[in-house]
Amino acid sequence: MNERIREIALRFFEGTITAEEECELYGFLNGNPQGLAQMREWESCWKRDHVPPADVLDSLDSLRRKIRRRRPLRRLWLRISAAAAVLVLVSTLVLHLLPAERPEQLFTVEAPQGTHSRISLPDGTQVWLNAGSALSYGSSFNETSREVSLSGEAYFEVARHAALPFRVEARGCTFTVLGTKFDISAYAEDPAVTAALLEGALRFESEDKHEAMTPGDLVTYDCATATVRREQVDVRQYRAWIDGVIRYDAITLPSLLRRLAREYDVEIDLRTRRFDDTTFRISLSSAQNIKSVMRALCDILPISVSCEGCRYVVDALPQ
Repeated sequence: MNERIREIALRFFEGTITAEEECELYGFLNGNPQGLAQMREWESCWKRDHVPPADVLDSLDSLRRKIRRRRPLRRLWLRISAAAAVLVLVSTLVLHLLPAERPEQLFTVEAPQGTHSRISLPDGTQVWLNAGSALSYGSSFNETSREVSLSGEAYFEVARHAALPFRVEARGCTFTVLGTKFDISAYAEDPAVTAALLEGALRFESEDKHEAMTPGDLVTYDCATATVRREQVDVRQYRAWIDGVIRYDAITLPSLLRRLAREYDVEIDLRTRRFDDTTFRISLSSAQNIKSVMRALCDILPISVSCEGCRYVVDALPQ
């Protein structure tokens, strides 16, 4: 048994562990009083044989400085390479298993602009973070509750736990599930919060609004007017970004440009309101560079695009 767990631990350090193996590793540590000491020993052996490159160590040192400045927050900056991220994840794993009397701590995982990240929560829930997003949860997660806070966009595949409903807080809205697959977008700069349900059941709540969602539902909450709209759509488009595709059956130009700015980590200045209420269909691969994407938009819409370094200026063509 210990040999298998050791092999799983090595894959954990290397960043190749599967979700099922990660749950098995957590189970070993929770049920074994000597588990943490054993994990530390395996970690020390692994680190002796796997010294990260200098640039990775620099990134890790920078990460540690940021953690010290932000205590009690623990931020996992997922832009660093896998080797450095493993060292951070081991510390996070240990923090999850410290005695219950310790003060509640907040863990935050971030996907910087221009990146995506995938994480496995302690209950086995899988979360994909889109560019410019952050997910926070307390150290008591999966002990007395399963509550997370989202800024930005994330796709969830929630592990079932009938006694502990999974809740997502996002810009004043609450989404409650037992086990399901759904996408939530709640960027601070966007005018609305959206939720798309692929499987299972999802309950949406705001201050005085609530909706019981079924698969295929898209809920849009307008943050300015506090109004809610629920409709049936092809919800697969709302998780397409996980597969490197930007696909929408009906999107406005301002919404698309905000998404592209986050996806490619560039500044886009839209200088016209002519297309604020016009929707169009689009499907793009994030493997395309931003210049080719902007050229494609010029073929679809009567717009002009000029580039100034990493800043793009978009305007309407004269009528």
